[in-house]
Amino acid sequence: MKEGRDGGLVLEDLGSFFAGGRPVETEGKPVRRITYSAGFANIEHDPNGHYWIEQAYVQYFIPKRRRFRLPLLLIHGGGLTGSCWEHTPDGRPGWLRRFLEWGIASFVIDMPERGRSGFCAHEGYWEGEPIVRSDEEAWRLYRLGRPEDFRTRTPFPGQLFPVGALHRLAQMTVPRWPANAPMMLEGLKAAIEKIGPCIVLGHSQGGGMAMRAAVALPDLVRGCVVIEPHGLPEAGEMRGINGRPCLLVAGDFLDQCPEWVDLDARARAALSAWGEAGGKGEVLDLPKRGIAGNSHMLMHDANSDQVAALIVEWLDSHFH
Repeated sequence: MKEGRDGGLVLEDLGSFFAGGRPVETEGKPVRRITYSAGFANIEHDPNGHYWIEQAYVQYFIPKRRRFRLPLLLIHGGGLTGSCWEHTPDGRPGWLRRFLEWGIASFVIDMPERGRSGFCAHEGYWEGEPIVRSDEEAWRLYRLGRPEDFRTRTPFPGQLFPVGALHRLAQMTVPRWPANAPMMLEGLKAAIEKIGPCIVLGHSQGGGMAMRAAVALPDLVRGCVVIEPHGLPEAGEMRGINGRPCLLVAGDFLDQCPEWVDLDARARAALSAWGEAGGKGEVLDLPKRGIAGNSHMLMHDANSDQVAALIVEWLDSHFH
């Protein structure tokens, strides 16, 4: 992997914006007394009024020397925020830093309801209750080790996730509303429409969102990288993607988690449908490439730089 052309990280521009969302008006709620701070107490608070909800927050970082023209939009997975790209749980530089060092203009989204996008604090707008992922569920679904080995934090042999920093991953985890996927997709599409032509890279739920956005906005999404995705479009929804490349990345230990056996099969079927619809689907199966030990959190594993470099090599082959 070539380093940044100028030998380091120099930014030409950075900033942020909000995209999408909708205005709402809350009525009929009781007025109550609240305390904002020690010196601002017993204040009358009227929750009725006009609000803006369901917006997406996007940061962007533009290197001075760019590897290729199109920017990359990083889309986090379920229960996470854009912070998952900034650093690994054990403190190593994350994929955002690496992509910038390699000259790739990068946009990072906090999907609606997550992180700095904020969530709607009023009842009646979102269906259901928020949930948050426990460490036990993360241990199982992220394929870190057998469920019965969680208490001793004994990972699968050869596992590359920094298990000793599992609590740091827990600190990255935020609540989510399971029924909000369609709304989140609208926020993602609004962000892409503001960014313009780009490549999308999504992890887990974000991978499904990435492919759905690519299908919905084929003139803007020029390429797609999906890291162990779920929530993918059905074969009949694939259209308008003639010539668009899509890379599916799969890690290790898939057969150790029944959910991932099914999800991986669905992801490969979606990639086949992508190809049948005129796109160019490719698979980066890490174990088949001789790279063992990756969890579902590939961007946090000990070999995260190696996996990022392979993705950039693929991007170079299509966009350099």
